[in-house]
Amino acid sequence: MDDVELMLALTGRLEAAGLDQRKLPRRLLPEVALQDCRAIHGPCLDLRLPNPPKDAKKRVRLFWEDEEKPPADDTPRAVLRDGLRRFHDMGLPVEEESGLLLPALYAVLMTKPGELLEDMGKHAWTWAVSLDEASPLVPVLDILLVAPVLEMSVAKTLGRLFAVPAFTEPFPSDALLWTSSPGLALPRMAFELGIPEVSTRDQAITPDLLDWVGMHTRMHLSAAARDSTADLDVEETDRAEGTDSPQKEPAERRKSVREAVRQKIRKASDGTAAGSRRSDCSIERIWNADGSSVIRISTDTPLGQELKQGLESQIDAFREKFGREPAPGDPLFFNLDADEPTRMTKDDFDEILLRMAERAAEMGVDPAFFHAWREVGYVVTEETRSGFTTAEVIAFNRALARHQEACE
Repeated sequence: MDDVELMLALTGRLEAAGLDQRKLPRRLLPEVALQDCRAIHGPCLDLRLPNPPKDAKKRVRLFWEDEEKPPADDTPRAVLRDGLRRFHDMGLPVEEESGLLLPALYAVLMTKPGELLEDMGKHAWTWAVSLDEASPLVPVLDILLVAPVLEMSVAKTLGRLFAVPAFTEPFPSDALLWTSSPGLALPRMAFELGIPEVSTRDQAITPDLLDWVGMHTRMHLSAAARDSTADLDVEETDRAEGTDSPQKEPAERRKSVREAVRQKIRKASDGTAAGSRRSDCSIERIWNADGSSVIRISTDTPLGQELKQGLESQIDAFREKFGREPAPGDPLFFNLDADEPTRMTKDDFDEILLRMAERAAEMGVDPAFFHAWREVGYVVTEETRSGFTTAEVIAFNRALARHQEACE
């Protein structure tokens, strides 16, 4: 039933009759149904960890000596090394605190530019436990999750990571997506069922926007949480950094370790963004704490000048089409067939990319570039790379490679 008035009338009658208050079986209550759920509690502390390989010490030494910037491949090993290098530059004790390993991996792989570093500990844990237990990356993440609780050293943790094949293999595709942000599950299910668009109170969501919507939600919630704890007592904060006693319950130990890691990152970050390496590119996306963003385009470079001329031409096209100056709410890229300024739909843009792919050879461009753009919903170039996460860059590059192979 999709009639709103009928649903409201039915809801009122159900409530009046008490039919909406029947007790659920105990086995369906969250306390019972989710008691062994990895997404709620994380891995078991008695998890059987793999024995490190015989050459573990050599591998760990080479790991720290690796100077590749950015990562030379799309493996957890390379991304973790880059994350630890960034944390080290911030003054964090990355060679002594195993609790910084998971946030370092997450900070490079998943954070959008502008997502605050003080959120890394909480977001990293949530991302890690939300992956499907069948994912080949789970053994890597479980080691990173339990290491600080078991008070394992960084060297021993790395040694055990090298015993897991997934640590030195490319990231599985499922690990490049956030799966636990509020509001993502229903739209994702709708897209899997073939529904092209989901309308929410704030906006219409298409598959290519799903991850961005989740990121905005996370940043909004984090900002609200910071506001509610702004007057946290300093003495209470310092106490959270203490080491838990062995007698504490596993859940309390995990919580205390996560809080200690979060406080260390928070103090070192001083409210700075995760994308702490400022880009020298002509295009840069600047994120605000509430999830909004602006794109800064430098006109001091040839590419910046070219983009400026393109935007000015688009404004001229708007004036010619509608006979007036564009208003603040008008779309810059609009439907040419509409009588009023109307935003281009995803289907409109996909059609443009298909036409560009057909003419790519004339322009001296690989057509796979446009097909990959259409598949993932964005395009990554050397100039725009700084505005994307490593996960997004990996996803685009993989799509590009697939279409290049298909075009051969």
